[in-house]
Amino acid sequence: MSDVGNSDQQLAQAPRLECDIVMAGGVTSGIIYPGAAAMIARRYTFRSIGGTSVGAIAAAVTAAAEYGRLTGANPTSFDELARVPKSLGEQASDGHSRLFHLFTPEAPTRPLLALVMPLFGQGSFLKRLGRVVFESVTTNPLIGIPFAVMLLAGAAASVSLFIHGHCLLGLVAIVMTLASLVVTWGAAVGLLLAFRWLPAWRKNGFGICTGLATPAAQPGQTGQQAYAGLTEWIHANVQRAAGRGIADRPVTFGDLWSAPLAPGATVTEADPAKPRTIELSMIASDISRNRTVQLPFIETPSPLYVEVETLKRYFPESVCAWMVAQEGPRDSRIDTDRIVVRLPPPQDLPVVFGARLSLSFPVLLSAIPLMTLDFAKARKGRSKIPLRHVWFSDGGLTSNFPIHFFDSPIPTRPTFCFNLVDYDAAVENVDVPDDEADADEGTSNSDIDASKAIAEPRADKRRAADATSTTDQEPPTGHAVWDYVSMPKGNKVVPALFTAFDRAPGAGIGSFFSALLNTARFWSDNQLLMAPGVRDRVVNIALRENEGGLNLDMPASVISDLDFRGRAAGLLISARFDPERETDPETGSPNEEMFTNHRWVRYRNFMASFEDLSRRFARSRRSSDDAAQARGKPSITRIIDGDDGGKIGYPAPREARPYYVSVTKDLETLALSMAEQTRRNANATFDLPRHGSERTKGGSAPWPTMRSRLRPSIDNDPRSGAADLPDPL
Repeated sequence: MSDVGNSDQQLAQAPRLECDIVMAGGVTSGIIYPGAAAMIARRYTFRSIGGTSVGAIAAAVTAAAEYGRLTGANPTSFDELARVPKSLGEQASDGHSRLFHLFTPEAPTRPLLALVMPLFGQGSFLKRLGRVVFESVTTNPLIGIPFAVMLLAGAAASVSLFIHGHCLLGLVAIVMTLASLVVTWGAAVGLLLAFRWLPAWRKNGFGICTGLATPAAQPGQTGQQAYAGLTEWIHANVQRAAGRGIADRPVTFGDLWSAPLAPGATVTEADPAKPRTIELSMIASDISRNRTVQLPFIETPSPLYVEVETLKRYFPESVCAWMVAQEGPRDSRIDTDRIVVRLPPPQDLPVVFGARLSLSFPVLLSAIPLMTLDFAKARKGRSKIPLRHVWFSDGGLTSNFPIHFFDSPIPTRPTFCFNLVDYDAAVENVDVPDDEADADEGTSNSDIDASKAIAEPRADKRRAADATSTTDQEPPTGHAVWDYVSMPKGNKVVPALFTAFDRAPGAGIGSFFSALLNTARFWSDNQLLMAPGVRDRVVNIALRENEGGLNLDMPASVISDLDFRGRAAGLLISARFDPERETDPETGSPNEEMFTNHRWVRYRNFMASFEDLSRRFARSRRSSDDAAQARGKPSITRIIDGDDGGKIGYPAPREARPYYVSVTKDLETLALSMAEQTRRNANATFDLPRHGSERTKGGSAPWPTMRSRLRPSIDNDPRSGAADLPDPL
């Protein structure tokens, strides 16, 4: 065991620190997260927890575990959480893992899963394609019978030709038989897709699995307890982590908000506008209106309804009963014969509902149809308004790695972020020495000195062997697992990761379009990965091609690999921000606590951005007033005073007009004052300019430069809609 463990006893006795955590999506890659969270929980209390897709599942269970620990209902919740990967690797009597059985399809869509699952297993593409053909031929008579007939006819013809001495014609017959087999298989599969499987997939919510189906019980087992479907498994783990039974009332977002900060402490009120003990946020995608949404505040008060039959198809019975009992007040204008309920208020929304809404991986997991009033279809002269479906799919479609969750201008605690990268991606760090830049300054890709980068891409140095552990101990220094985990330290920079779509074999069409799709999906998240004050709180975990993702039937050894990597990542990032940790777990060198530098960089970012924004405000306000005067229109000040020259929206209340005028003047005065100081002294600025290759030695804002811009909020959370008032000076 590493010498980082020498001070474990002292660390265990030290008061817990606080942290936030954000986890990226990746379907079965979520195996990484339980061990990571358990490692962090040894020293930290989780206050804000967020994620997308499978990251939302991990966030839900982590939040429930923190709730169980804080309430005293389950003091060992994180020990249980750490054992989840091992339990998912257990093998059923049919040879598949418990993880595989989480994705049990409904009967009409079962052939689709059998058709696509081998494509994401181990081996070359041709081997995987061969398994697809073999499975489909041997398990489906509508494919197997015509395939067998064609095979026997071709074999008989070929043998006959060889027997009669027509060797050349026999070879031609073999080639024609192979070609006919390909055509026969493709035609049979195509017809079944068009007329049976895809219609069933659409009827099943555009997914192979709803997540509620449970595999048949194995001998000596009860199926729902031993091999539950995905949604039941999520619900059971959330309930267990929180110290509740499956039949007890479901854990809600309000339960997390109102948890005591320690066992026996006062329980706060589950009020959406009040401070929260445990904050849980998730991303889902509204594909009916092409936008992202943040849970639990999809919209408040919720205009969303759900059919009771839909609830029963997607969620366990106890969750359905709770949502029906806690439904919000119904709008009297609804025009529908369906039995529907309005979504409960955010504080009464079950955690499992939000998690399943976020994890609706396209094609594999069914999208969830909620409903809302369709005002465009309202008929004139009628007070009733019809409902129409609003489909929610995987959060990773719009934000697979919501690093922005829980950000503040200057943080009070670190936000740990877990990113998943390809095994072949180079994740080396580049240092920025103090003699070349301020301690606050990063660098851009174009500024990187190659001599200061790690000599080889980390992917080229990874050791396939000895990268796992079968124990629950923390990964020791020097272990091969560290070749799969990387994060910047201080002002080090992680260069942008490259995708190797241009090196794919063959025509590369699939790789090219995959790169296009991933760019459209991830560009915003990836842009933030390079940002100062963000990149230093992200740990990258490398995955091989047959690990995570849609590899549903990973063997126990692979699951153990991923779990060990997750524990290494959790240990590393928690140690880097721990002032009591003496030794860096990866290198064995003295640990350098990073939070002070992190806060300073965030401060520099914000002040440089505010300085820039204030100057733009002062310039635009004056130029806008000048342009308005040229058109004979009133200035902003006159509009504030009510002299708007016509009707305007959002007018200033009469009682607030003096405040509007004075604060506008104060902000402009501050901007002009800062600008005047910069004119007198070029160093009087939070962001000294850079002049091409003539980089300023100090004073520039961290690079890449951060800029503020107005954009709509993606939720209706009252606590994000208006900041709390600071304490008086």
